Amino acid sequence: MHFRTSTPPWWYHYAKDNTSKVRSNPNHPPGPYHAGQHVVPPARAPSPATASYRLNHLMLRIKNPEESCRFYNDCFGLHVVFIFNAGPWTIYYLGPRDVSISTIGTSKGLLELYHIPGDASLSYTSGNDYASPGVGFGHIGFTVPDVAAVIERVKGFGYEVIKPLGEASEDAMGVPVDAAGKVKGDGSGGVVQVDEGYKHVFRQLAFVRDPDGYWVELVPQVVKAPGHD
Repeated sequence: MHFRTSTPPWWYHYAKDNTSKVRSNPNHPPGPYHAGQHVVPPARAPSPATASYRLNHLMLRIKNPEESCRFYNDCFGLHVVFIFNAGPWTIYYLGPRDVSISTIGTSKGLLELYHIPGDASLSYTSGNDYASPGVGFGHIGFTVPDVAAVIERVKGFGYEVIKPLGEASEDAMGVPVDAAGKVKGDGSGGVVQVDEGYKHVFRQLAFVRDPDGYWVELVPQVVKAPGHD
């Protein structure tokens, strides 16, 4: 794959002239990127200082611990690793069944649920509704061997499917759309067409809603390329 080059960014000179300081070390080629372009950058240069870092968990605020734990236990097989009452709130740590309290610090794929009784009058947002404040967070995602089977499992437990398999409507993508359901452009009032390659992938995904309204994405462990349906 050919990557175009450009004038070195600000961090290049900073790194070159400040060798005794922390240096920026990104690996992505500069944009803009063309619609439909799938960029796979070369591996990032080794960084001994961060070699043992890992993305360990994310945190969601919840209203009902019993309902939230049941959703992630029953639908996705996570188990509660520990519960901690911090006084004003209670923390529920969930993870794969092979994670224990002794291995939690070196594990991946953990979910931290915060139950804050003082938030009872507040409304939490998924971060996908452009008609409401709080846009930002989008979803959490699980890769699964059979998306259709998981959809049926989620429905069987009584939870909502936001976006089923086979659909690729713009208003289900969690991005700003106009009154006709078309994706808005760069803020100038224009409309941008969603790339057909992305739609092909999006049709293989599904979204369900957890008890607090957060979106949960279901991704097939093998995504089919166009022409291989």
